[in-house]
Amino acid sequence: MLRRRSPSLALALMAVLWAPLSARAEAPSCGSISDSRSNVFIKLIMPPPCDDCEETKAELKELAQIQDSRSPAEQDHAKADITISLARFLDGAEIMFDAAALDKCGSFFDKLSKLTKEAGSNAKNTFCRTRPYKLSGSTLQPLQNVDDLKNSPSYPSGHTTYGTLIGTVLAQMLPEKRDQLYARIADYGRSRMVAGVHYRSDVDAGKILGAAIAADEFANDEEFKAAFPGATSCVRGALGLQDQTSPAQEATVHHP
Repeated sequence: MLRRRSPSLALALMAVLWAPLSARAEAPSCGSISDSRSNVFIKLIMPPPCDDCEETKAELKELAQIQDSRSPAEQDHAKADITISLARFLDGAEIMFDAAALDKCGSFFDKLSKLTKEAGSNAKNTFCRTRPYKLSGSTLQPLQNVDDLKNSPSYPSGHTTYGTLIGTVLAQMLPEKRDQLYARIADYGRSRMVAGVHYRSDVDAGKILGAAIAADEFANDEEFKAAFPGATSCVRGALGLQDQTSPAQEATVHHP
């Protein structure tokens, strides 16, 4: 008998366990929050540490250490990862693909990208955390043009939310590359720390949010499940792999 995991309790426990029992920031309203079915997942995320909390100071120190030790290759990789796209996610994982063939799979992943962007934006505007390079006394020199961030709050990491969702979906499509894809999820998030624009806890929260959205898509989104077999065939074809399509509703979702 095929079983599907119920993600809600497990993810809620993850949200509690990873967050240290330190003082937490309030959740002020710093921006408008659109109505979205994904807003329920924000409740799985613990509020971030306050700007002057010891945990934030420790995270800022970690980012300064990363900045001091980052190699030119790490910097180039982090700069490339500023791009949010399926192609960049695969390329950063060193997974070869036919770009023209992959483009034909775009509509399926564009919908997921829109979903993570909306959920991430609403979460950011719920918690309103200050970016690390903006804190008083910060010596960080971001690799990303901060004007491109448009004053968006720091928590959670939108890139990590996207990478976790896309990586989890791809892991179902490409089970033979699952370990590689899960490693890429972690790498995609770390790039935001190397770039000096996110704390570690921003990245951790992005993983929780992205995993929650992925679990909901496989369990409850009928449009997603109907499109999944065709998208799987498309992606496997773009990677030159034999088609092994199976219905999304029969998949057991594994979380990185």
